[in-house]
Amino acid sequence: MLSAFWNFTCALMGVIKLRVAICGGGIGGLAHACALAKYSDITVNIYESAAKLSPFGAGIGMWPRAWNVLCALGMGEDMAKITSVSPTNSTVHSFSFRKSDQSNGFTFGNMFSRGPLLTFHRAQFQEVLAQHLPPSCRIHHSKRLKSYSQGRYGGPIRLSFEDGTQATCDVLVGADGIKSAVRSCLLREQAEFARYSGQPSNKILACKDYVSWAGSIAYRALIPVERLKEDCDQGLLVLPTTPTIYVGTDVHMIVYPVSKGQVVNLALFHFQPELQGMPYPGPWSKEVDESELFNIARFERWEPTVKHWLKVRYILLLFAIPPSRAEGMICLQHIRKPTKWAIHTVVDLPTYISGRAVLIGDAAHSCSPHQGTGAGQAIEDAYFLAELLGDPRTTLNTLPQALKVYDKFRRPWTQEASAKAMANGRYFTLHHDGFDFSHADAAAVVQKLHELTDLMIDEWKWCWTTTVEESLKAALSQLQDA
Repeated sequence: MLSAFWNFTCALMGVIKLRVAICGGGIGGLAHACALAKYSDITVNIYESAAKLSPFGAGIGMWPRAWNVLCALGMGEDMAKITSVSPTNSTVHSFSFRKSDQSNGFTFGNMFSRGPLLTFHRAQFQEVLAQHLPPSCRIHHSKRLKSYSQGRYGGPIRLSFEDGTQATCDVLVGADGIKSAVRSCLLREQAEFARYSGQPSNKILACKDYVSWAGSIAYRALIPVERLKEDCDQGLLVLPTTPTIYVGTDVHMIVYPVSKGQVVNLALFHFQPELQGMPYPGPWSKEVDESELFNIARFERWEPTVKHWLKVRYILLLFAIPPSRAEGMICLQHIRKPTKWAIHTVVDLPTYISGRAVLIGDAAHSCSPHQGTGAGQAIEDAYFLAELLGDPRTTLNTLPQALKVYDKFRRPWTQEASAKAMANGRYFTLHHDGFDFSHADAAAVVQKLHELTDLMIDEWKWCWTTTVEESLKAALSQLQDA
């Protein structure tokens, strides 16, 4: 009630209490701008390094916890039009797990959740976010942040971009991904503060210490359903209605529909635990030849379904441009090869804030994709931070304290979520308890797989048994002391 009255009063008087600059026009940055739209006393500028908004990636998922945030932001109806699954609060079959690194593969577990994993094509998802931006929000393209500076005792933050231009703001939100320029500057700034106060600063100065290769390579692709028709008609493949994970030693594959079922998202992961934390040689993302997929593991020993999914004649995949929602159809832009992606994570960052600069999404806690929660956590960050900034108790004077509240609540939560995603990645590639799945007898393997199913579900259930509102309420109560 107080927030609504304050917002109405500021609108009448034309008062601007905060100027927010968002570096990064991806999912987190756009979501944060949308979440701030209801606060007329906050102005928003988005600075995007690319010449236009160009989503990276293929399929993404939203669990009920993140979906509830999208609904709170007024996007539920539009997002529901582009998902391949109908939103519901009922208990649904959300995942199947198959042991597939053998000729006679079998389903060893099923996961049920209160509400489904809603799957989307990333480009379509980002387009809906962009359509919900308020008219007052300005997007500045081709603006790659070089550095920022802020006074120790207040005053505006000055942004310097690679093209030589500058801008100022009261709050800088780093939503610029795992290779975040904002994070690099923030950590250098924290190191300078530490030296100034006589504290050790070597570790916090080394931004690279917090970005780590997970020892995993992902191969991602989108397959148009029409290309699967022949094999489906012959009974060689069944189009997935529920996401399915095919597990094997060191390798797993996930398959699920996107774009209203017109396209299948396929991702293949190769985990090399001995390389975890080592420097990755080469570019983090690039196109690869189809033959590389078959060199990862001895797929001739895998069940026929997996080999059919990886057939060369339709693994030459499309990238899609977002449709108009009225058409409800994707447009083929051009055919591309599968993308190879070295999975990197941001591990145990010691702070998400510095003065009036703050990190959200992958810039703060980029995680492995093994729970389908990366985009959802960015959206939660965006919403959580917007609610704190928009509260009438948050002013220029109390802003640093409000950001400390954000860091206090979101940093431990997101880092724990990242750890759970990493654990699932190990389970999917049959790394658990030192057990040898390749040589143990069949009964022992089945028993251990059932244990794995219970572990995976236990690590995952927070996605539908908790809500962000629980911690947000507690965080807002602490603004009383700010």
